[in-house]
Amino acid sequence: QRPLDSKTPMSVIDFIFYSLGAVCAYLAYKTNPFKQASESSPLFVSFQRNYVFVFLVMMGSDWLQGPYVYALYASYGYAKEEIGTLFIAGFGASMVFGTMVGSFGDTMGRKKTCILFGILYTLSCFT
Repeated sequence: QRPLDSKTPMSVIDFIFYSLGAVCAYLAYKTNPFKQASESSPLFVSFQRNYVFVFLVMMGSDWLQGPYVYALYASYGYAKEEIGTLFIAGFGASMVFGTMVGSFGDTMGRKKTCILFGILYTLSCFT
């Protein structure tokens, strides 16, 4: 069997990735909340679009730090496998504790929860 390398036109993983991307794009198009904007108030639609913009900028900036965190761990002398374990542990913790944060936000209030998140995230950036 031929190994997967950069000269392979399209691997199975690429095919699955692009297929799932096409399915996601189709579902996003079919369930687009902006199509029903005439049913919502203009103020709410403005808020919704502003929220999506801020959310995308925030998520994009968070994703951009990934390669730098990898380089930081490598500069501390961690092996590639250890760095992978650290990333998986972080995603696992997010999966476990992220499910609890929703109910915490409902109990404490969303505004206070968002402010607390901002403070904690800012403090974590200093470490």
